[in-house]
Amino acid sequence: MKYTVDTNVISTYRIEELPDDFYMSAVVLSERMTAANDEKEFRAYRTAWREHSAEGTLLVPTPEDWLAAGRLLFMLAQERKQMAANKSPRRTAAAKQELAMDVLIAMSARREKITVVTDDTDFDAFRHYHRDLKLMKGTDFFRH
Repeated sequence: MKYTVDTNVISTYRIEELPDDFYMSAVVLSERMTAANDEKEFRAYRTAWREHSAEGTLLVPTPEDWLAAGRLLFMLAQERKQMAANKSPRRTAAAKQELAMDVLIAMSARREKITVVTDDTDFDAFRHYHRDLKLMKGTDFFRH
């Protein structure tokens, strides 16, 4: 099995060593670079990007992943609208961006048949539309 992690997993768990079958998401690294506290932390994520790219383990969304993400975001928005009596529920810009990034992680992992390790329940909603999306809870992944 191949694995990648959602951004929340990096924030929640202290990851000391990655398994050989690990792929790093370019989306996650971009999110981490954006949130870096200082130049040193930013450089560490940039180095990780370059290392994973050189090793062929950098998971980068393709144009088709972006298209699939747009479709999934549309379906999720329609579902929320339906549940709110045909009124589009308000979401903050940050919440919309976080959801879009999560969908990109999911669609690129799905294409490569990579399991997403996450504790974010949004991914369960994605799997409602894409049954072949592989998910694993962080607590289960870090237990073995």
